[in-house]
Amino acid sequence: MSSELRVDKIVPTDGVPTGGGGGIIQVKSTSFTGDWSGSSGGSTFDIITNLNTTITPKFNTSLILIMITIGGWDSNGQNQRGALRLQRNNTPIFINTQSTGNQTPASVGVLGGNSNNINQGGLSIVHMDSPATTSAVTYKIGSATEGSYTTYINRSSGNSSSSSVFKAASSMTLMEVSA
Repeated sequence: MSSELRVDKIVPTDGVPTGGGGGIIQVKSTSFTGDWSGSSGGSTFDIITNLNTTITPKFNTSLILIMITIGGWDSNGQNQRGALRLQRNNTPIFINTQSTGNQTPASVGVLGGNSNNINQGGLSIVHMDSPATTSAVTYKIGSATEGSYTTYINRSSGNSSSSSVFKAASSMTLMEVSA
């Protein structure tokens, strides 16, 4: 019996050479299945530390594909708007640069509803970053609300024990991609 292996391309474990593009070099992922709360408001964002994910790029030309899913977001203030903001280390990235006046740049806006249910679920951020380094980089996501209220991730503000109230999960996945 004979065997035959046919492939279009074999990509080295370090990814395809620069200029070849698209090879996945490494993947880092963090899952968060617990509850989180923060009390930042206005232009201050509380970092959801349970989702911080660190990657050390092998090449300074690599891109980092960031994929974040927030299972649920809520605020204990009725009809409070909120936002999520992506950061590379301590620098906000992938934010709106057209803010005017006192508007706060963010990555994703959240529209609040009543205070007893998860107001927003399945929020996501997908962004391709160019950190231009081979040093460790930590990606973070922050949450804020417009007032002096508490925001919640993966749970509702009421946190009822009823079977009709759902708990969610969140994750951050980083992929180093050859340029």
